[in-house]
Amino acid sequence: MENQLSMLLHLLGFGLLMTTLVAGVLLEIQYRKAKDLQAKAIILRPLRSIGLLSPIASLLLLVTGIGNMVVRQYTLFAPGWLTAKIIFYAFAVISGVIFGVKSRKRGALVKSMVEGSAPPNAEELLDTQTKQLTLFYVVMPIVLLIILALSVWKP
Repeated sequence: MENQLSMLLHLLGFGLLMTTLVAGVLLEIQYRKAKDLQAKAIILRPLRSIGLLSPIASLLLLVTGIGNMVVRQYTLFAPGWLTAKIIFYAFAVISGVIFGVKSRKRGALVKSMVEGSAPPNAEELLDTQTKQLTLFYVVMPIVLLIILALSVWKP
């Protein structure tokens, strides 16, 4: 029974993480389409709230993943697919933290630009940060699909 509950919670954690990623991608597309800074600031507001769900999903995946390993008596390096999955998971979590900070900085920069208190090179900074975040939204779905493939097909 514990195994089934742990698996269900693990799937819910993955679903929550994918939901936050899809919502982030959709809001990022809307952000790039927005013409003025006020509209961009409005779009970034829900993106911050959605981004707060990622750590919850990541923690849920970590705890239930460890629980699943204990129930199935896996060691950290025993099945190769699990080792690869853990490496990709660690990469995803670290990338999420780094780009969460970058996203927060971009939001603060847009807010300061709307208020008129931005630094002189604000446009350049904003373009650089937006390009970096776009890269995140390209790489992260690929990483999560690799994790999903390793979970399903266990080579």
